[in-house]
Amino acid sequence: MKPSAHRTSRLLTALAVVVAVLAVGNPGLDEFANYASRQIEQAPGALGFFAGLLPGLTRSYLLSNTQRSNFGVFSIYRIDPGDSRSVAVLGIAWHFLPLGRSLAAPADDARPSGASEPQGRSSGI
Repeated sequence: MKPSAHRTSRLLTALAVVVAVLAVGNPGLDEFANYASRQIEQAPGALGFFAGLLPGLTRSYLLSNTQRSNFGVFSIYRIDPGDSRSVAVLGIAWHFLPLGRSLAAPADDARPSGASEPQGRSSGI
């Protein structure tokens, strides 16, 4: 076997191993719901308080309002897709990385500039 063919063979084997590990480590919706529930329960204020009191309800909400886009080696989870306050999270190699604002951060209000600040701001997921 030529040296360049051997090198290419090793590179392809290494690439196949990396892809296989990422595919095995692609977390499912159940793992995401566990992760997101923990993040929300740790949120400051009323959101974290009520999520801590009602963990089953929080998990149920997440499971029914999360859209998973599975790309084989990673997934993107969107809570409340289509809502301007939607949160996106990347799941890869047994880990989750928020894309944009975190799950525990309050949602930005979508209102025109110059509008007055509401008295009681609600926290979004």
